[in-house]
Amino acid sequence: MRLLVVLALVSACGDNLPPPDVLVELNDLPGVTATEWTPPSSFKPEPGYRYFDLAFETPIDHGAAAAGTFQLHATLMHRDAAAPLVVYVGGYDLGFAYDLTEPAALVDGNQVELEYRFYGASIPGDIPWPELRVAQWTADQHAIVQELATIYSGARIATGGSKGGENALQQAMAHPEDYAGVVAYVPPVITAYPDERYEGILDRVGDDPACTQALRAVSRELLVRRATLEPMFAATAAYDVAGVSHAFETAVVELEFSFWMTRGIGACDEVPATTEADADLASFLEQTSPPEGYDDATLATSGSQYLYQDHVELGYPVWDHAYLDDLLEYSYEDWSAYMPPDQPTTYDPTGALALADWVTNRSQHVMLVGGQWDPWGAGYPPVAPGRDAFEYIAPEASHWSTFIGTLAPADESAAVATLAGWAGVTAARITTPTRPMAEPSNRALLRVSRDH
Repeated sequence: MRLLVVLALVSACGDNLPPPDVLVELNDLPGVTATEWTPPSSFKPEPGYRYFDLAFETPIDHGAAAAGTFQLHATLMHRDAAAPLVVYVGGYDLGFAYDLTEPAALVDGNQVELEYRFYGASIPGDIPWPELRVAQWTADQHAIVQELATIYSGARIATGGSKGGENALQQAMAHPEDYAGVVAYVPPVITAYPDERYEGILDRVGDDPACTQALRAVSRELLVRRATLEPMFAATAAYDVAGVSHAFETAVVELEFSFWMTRGIGACDEVPATTEADADLASFLEQTSPPEGYDDATLATSGSQYLYQDHVELGYPVWDHAYLDDLLEYSYEDWSAYMPPDQPTTYDPTGALALADWVTNRSQHVMLVGGQWDPWGAGYPPVAPGRDAFEYIAPEASHWSTFIGTLAPADESAAVATLAGWAGVTAARITTPTRPMAEPSNRALLRVSRDH
């Protein structure tokens, strides 16, 4: 009898034990290593959140276990396991890391950010290039989401900007069971090599001919002064792979597109005159289309990876540069200097075409948020209404200034209500975005011909 009483007391005490700490739960997941990040005094943490660095043991090839594994890195902002979980992927290395994205802020949710396979710190020694494919990454993200679902019970929202927005759509198409909704910001789906929808796009954005003329004039002046300007950039970064001259020229060709992508109509008065000093012209190029997008460090961690993906699956746009052609020393369309050596590439548009068709005709629980003057907008897939699928365009917005919060008031209200419904919260809270959803963590990734 006494034994039965003791057992009953032990059982009752066990029922009252607090749940395990989330750090313990994360480390108990198979193949997961979690450490808690303590913000430094210079960092202003979000109230109520804890921060974690995660590493997931991930197959190099999901179809061949013998290929081995690598560590895929992530960050987690944890608030409440019952709250919504926003899954953010930028498409490159870790970008937001310890900052809330707009959807996570709106729904007061947890947030996990995943680094794309073979980018940043998630590189398995020598990159196995044939496994850098959308299908492999989709399997990566699906497996991670399923693991986290054993801890987080709230609705999941997929999000990202630019390449990350395209990724959010890809994930929802492949695994609709993983997400209650998708918020895809400025997501071009490039369906050709090159994609002719982009021909003349720079004549169709901005609605300011004087600004366009000034951008083209300063681009020409940069090339005229290249002998003086190139050494300035060579002094601050290594360009052994492609050469500073090639990197400088590529950055200048992309300057006009990058201006409308990242700065927009409000910065037209910041375009320097062709008579300004070398340092001023160099500063404008650095702030708008930095040559470091093609330096050795960036090519190693992100640049060559994305160019390779462009050439095998993601495609790239037609690029207008006739006004510069008499000053060019390299073919802008020849990307071999930036590509991984000895890696054959054959472009296959099958996945992109399937995604574009799905978004337009069959997607559900999807919201596309685009910018009216985003030059990547020529590749946005249209969203046919009527299936809990929506497309909103922010007036006069660029690639970087597009948010739910920059939509027209009626559209903003509708988008917020839709997101709240997907997330299962009674009302989304209003937030003021501070970081572009499409901004790479490395500003050198402003190189825009490929990093959409």
